[in-house]
Amino acid sequence: MPIPAEHPVLTDGVVTLRAPRPEDVDGQVARQREDPGRGFDDEDARRWISFGITDAWARRERLVFVIEHAGRYAGTASLQPDVNNGAWVHYGLSEWARGAGLASRAVRLLLEFGFATCGFHVVHWWARAGNWPSRRVAWATGFRLGGLGGLGETIPRMAEEGGERVDAWTGWIGPDDPRTPRQPWFDHPVLETPRLRLRTWREDEIPRITTARTNQATAHFLPFIPQPFTAEDARFWLKDMAEQAASGRRFNWCVADAETDQGLGNLTLFGIHKDKVRDAELGYWMHPDAQGRGVMSEAIQRLARWYFAPEDADGFGGRRLFIRTAASNTSARRTAEKAGFRHVGTERAGFPLATHVDDKVIYDLLVTD
Repeated sequence: MPIPAEHPVLTDGVVTLRAPRPEDVDGQVARQREDPGRGFDDEDARRWISFGITDAWARRERLVFVIEHAGRYAGTASLQPDVNNGAWVHYGLSEWARGAGLASRAVRLLLEFGFATCGFHVVHWWARAGNWPSRRVAWATGFRLGGLGGLGETIPRMAEEGGERVDAWTGWIGPDDPRTPRQPWFDHPVLETPRLRLRTWREDEIPRITTARTNQATAHFLPFIPQPFTAEDARFWLKDMAEQAASGRRFNWCVADAETDQGLGNLTLFGIHKDKVRDAELGYWMHPDAQGRGVMSEAIQRLARWYFAPEDADGFGGRRLFIRTAASNTSARRTAEKAGFRHVGTERAGFPLATHVDDKVIYDLLVTD
């Protein structure tokens, strides 16, 4: 199917994709100034709106639409045809238009146009690794992201951006694929008690993480964790936790002091089954200066209240939580018991330690407990 000679008008009633107009210049200039790192100035923006978009369309190099919302210029979205009868999708919004799902609406309109009108057999997406807003749009509109299972596989130095080679995420979607997410994206609720706040970790807390993860107990009970746990290890770990949340696999909270916001420990929810079983496993560790204060058992109790609460009450709707640890890990066992978990079984020689294989003890907590 041929690409139309002129811009059609596409709309879902909330956003409209259309050809550029002279009054869009101010919006494009403002957007360029919001992101000076792209290397474009005001004159570039004026040329792009005045004739650049139209010329690119005429040459079939890029099919660019202006995104309009509430009568205002909100950004642009485009399809860049390739030699294999596919296309690459690109999109960007002005700051005022972000956070309301407008980019996802625009991409869905663009996909329908690309597949039904232009006859593209596949549409590709890429973004600089770490560009979570762009990835969120790709996820929301049904792209298959990265490798198997929807994990965002990073390709080193895949693309050029701002004159430098950058690592990138990729994805693709076909004409018959649904335009909805393929897996959950776990957004972490902030959970609080009078003295604790459960939130996500920040990049500026890497020294705190490395100190907490570098110790003799961790080396003994969790020998797969590098020792010493370096800043590079911590940065990789933070990225991995973000990846697993984005692929609907794991929640990971920093347990922080409610008054000072200092990170005291880490609480992870993983192995999550949202089917009839509705169970998940907990893992946790503490910074040395926060041990012995009952912090982690209190954090687990708060997480459990959220986990067992129905989804229509802003909970997770879970049925069972369980904890597995080494039989000789008296600290972890004491934390589980203080949080109300019951010892329900022991697996002999089931927990590898640094020096030998220990028994594995299992604790659980049910929604009915």
